[in-house]
Amino acid sequence: MKPNHVFVLTISIIISLIAFISLTEGKIVTIENKLDKGTLARVAALTYMGSGHYNWGEKEKDDGLIDYDELYSHYFFELAIPDDVKTFNLVFGVPESLTEDKWYGPFDNTQDICWHYHGHQNSWKVYPCGSQ
Repeated sequence: MKPNHVFVLTISIIISLIAFISLTEGKIVTIENKLDKGTLARVAALTYMGSGHYNWGEKEKDDGLIDYDELYSHYFFELAIPDDVKTFNLVFGVPESLTEDKWYGPFDNTQDICWHYHGHQNSWKVYPCGSQ
């Protein structure tokens, strides 16, 4: 029995497309919000490094903003970092907190990463998942 060349070609194209799409999706930053119940966590991925309080109210005007999200505890959320972004920085914040926003980076955009929030509104920390 001879192989059907159209079938073989179609399967080859489908496998190639699947491989190409998986390489161009970008990377994910997962945030585990384990702050006290009902506490809002914010995270922004940026092209630059800053310090102190990030201007969360002006984030829409921030040319260096790659992605942003916020969510109440006890849930997780994700930021998407496109593959064309080679390095990025993260800023973590809790609204109305006495604790300053925390800045980390730069990170090479070569793999998915995960960060964990822990604590309460006025005393909180963030660290890479699995490091504590």
